Amino acid sequence: MLRGPEARLRLVTALLIAALLPVIGQLVRLQILDRDRYQAEVEELVMRPYALPVPPAGTIRDRNGDLLVGNIPIYSVGAQIELITDTQIAAAALAPLLGLDEATLLEKFVIQEDEKDLEWVWRHLANGVRGENAEAVKELKRTTWDWLTLVATWQRFYPESELASHTLGFVNADGDGYGIEAAQFHLLQPRPAAAMGEVDVLRVPLSEELAKGDLRAFAGTDIKLTIDRTIQAFVEGELDKALRLYGASGGTILVMNPQTGEILASASYPDYNPSLYNIYDTSEQYRFVDPAVSVVYEPGSVFKMFTVAIALNSGSVTQDWSYYDSGLIEYGGVLVRNSDGGAHGQQNLQGVIDHSLNVGAATLTTQHIGADVFADYLLRFGFGRTTNVGLFGEAAGLVHLPWDLNWSDGYLPTNAFGQGIAVTPIQLVTAASMLANHGMMMKPRLITERRTPEGQVVTIPPKEEGQLVSVETADYVVGLMEHAVETSIVKAQVPGYRIAGKTGTAQIPVSGGYDPVEVITSFIGFGPLPDPQLLILVKLDRPQVDLNVRWGTQTAAPVFNQVASRLFVLLGIPPTEPIDP
Repeated sequence: MLRGPEARLRLVTALLIAALLPVIGQLVRLQILDRDRYQAEVEELVMRPYALPVPPAGTIRDRNGDLLVGNIPIYSVGAQIELITDTQIAAAALAPLLGLDEATLLEKFVIQEDEKDLEWVWRHLANGVRGENAEAVKELKRTTWDWLTLVATWQRFYPESELASHTLGFVNADGDGYGIEAAQFHLLQPRPAAAMGEVDVLRVPLSEELAKGDLRAFAGTDIKLTIDRTIQAFVEGELDKALRLYGASGGTILVMNPQTGEILASASYPDYNPSLYNIYDTSEQYRFVDPAVSVVYEPGSVFKMFTVAIALNSGSVTQDWSYYDSGLIEYGGVLVRNSDGGAHGQQNLQGVIDHSLNVGAATLTTQHIGADVFADYLLRFGFGRTTNVGLFGEAAGLVHLPWDLNWSDGYLPTNAFGQGIAVTPIQLVTAASMLANHGMMMKPRLITERRTPEGQVVTIPPKEEGQLVSVETADYVVGLMEHAVETSIVKAQVPGYRIAGKTGTAQIPVSGGYDPVEVITSFIGFGPLPDPQLLILVKLDRPQVDLNVRWGTQTAAPVFNQVASRLFVLLGIPPTEPIDP
């Protein structure tokens, strides 16, 4: 048996080991057996979901890089109110900056009974603080009151107000909207980023969390349009003048490069300010609908250029075709008369275009082309379907087809001169550009470039839709239209430039027939020939001028002249003919 110091040492050692065993057991349990459970509890205390600040949406610019739609920062302002030492001074200084009265702000600064035991109390003060007010609040936070908090968000900014409003459009808080903003919403919108991590009391991620660098939010894709801001502004001004001069209720001017399909300007009235879309009440929201792509109408006599092109290209008639114009023709139970009510005797294709003869156009469709061939060409030309130009809410229009159940033979003579068929302005300029471009139809386009937040640039090139009529047919019809401008549509002439064009004066459908007075006047023209770089549609709704001059030749054609004369200069297109001083 051990005695003395050695025995006492062993006893102490044994006691220490016995005392340490529970501690060791606890460490094993905490560090090994229950580690995952306790780790989760710790993370639950310090880890919270958070989101990175949302970057701005993509910008929209014109073809030259001028900003059409951007973003401005707006701020949500709050306060950690238990840190406020003088609420009166704070309320007096902040109230005008936040758009609140002092009494309301003082109420927000009061700590409620159920908040008195809290370590900190944060209170939301105001939303939508921007501009100089936001800068003043930030300066107060930086120099005086660090208890202020500002959280930035982005708001769409339209620096040109109503300019190109229908083309640009907007998107509301529910993600609904119009124009490019709605059609390209999936690309323009930023890509937010959220995660779980270490945050402060306001759920702002700690610097250590952000330093990991494995989470990124991306801004939206930037878009460049084919629209030229300068041309757009000029065209909108000319439309406004025309509406006032002729007392029209609305109208559209479209400008296209027929060789590329690029839309250089699209102006329509009524318009609106996209940045203030929420101020328009229900009765005014019709303004949001783009008449250039979403509103259909009967085009009238401008359609005769297509009827003649179909007759020639299908081989239904030859260039030397003629007929005797008695002033009326009956087909399918429908009696067609010329718009002037007269009979014009022996006429050829040039006469049909020069005098805009309804009887001549109806004779071509009913006696030569036939319903099936005519319908097939109309579909090829893009009528009855959307052009997919890239705008929200584009309408398909209406084409009556002989194989439809509601077909009537009476559609064949009236469709020949643009009655009983519904089109959109974008469909009309696209089809007309096919003739101007020697029979090759180009897809209409509004977007020329996309730039992703990663810096990738995607260029959208011109796209050919197909050679829809022969070069010979297209050029011959253009020649007929040039002669019409030289002889009968003299108000569309532009000195120094060869112009081809066609007018239209369309009746407006009403219940039981057509309005006896109101009309839609239009003119489509392009030049300079022989290779037009500019195509312009002018459409005026319900002009209120004397009945004797309420025609496309008297209203829409002069507007074309004003627009074309200026745009040839703006685009640097030199004259093709000597100018008579």
